[in-house]
Amino acid sequence: MYLKFIRVVKYNKNGIWMFIRLKSLMKESFQVVFGKSDSKKSQIVIKRETRKETGLELSQMQYLITNKNYDYDIYICDIKRFKPRHMESLKANP
Repeated sequence: MYLKFIRVVKYNKNGIWMFIRLKSLMKESFQVVFGKSDSKKSQIVIKRETRKETGLELSQMQYLITNKNYDYDIYICDIKRFKPRHMESLKANP
C-alpha cells in the first residue's frame, strides 16, 4: 500500500531541524520535510524530498508511525554532524 504523503523529522544533539513557512495557508507555521508519495514507497520519497529541500543524502532513517487519518508515514533521522542547507528559500526559512 502506498500512502499519499510522507514526513521526515531530522534531528541532532541540538534538537529538531524545522522550517518556518513563508507562503500559503500555513504561513509562519513550523514544519518538517514533507512530500507527496507519487505512488512510490515512502522511503524513496523521503530521500528525494530531503535531498531537494535540505541538500542532505539520507543513508538511514527509522520508521516512526503511520497517520491513517491524514494518509502519511512519519520517519525520523539523526543527522548528527551534518547541517541541512536551505534549498527552497522562497518557500521556507530554517
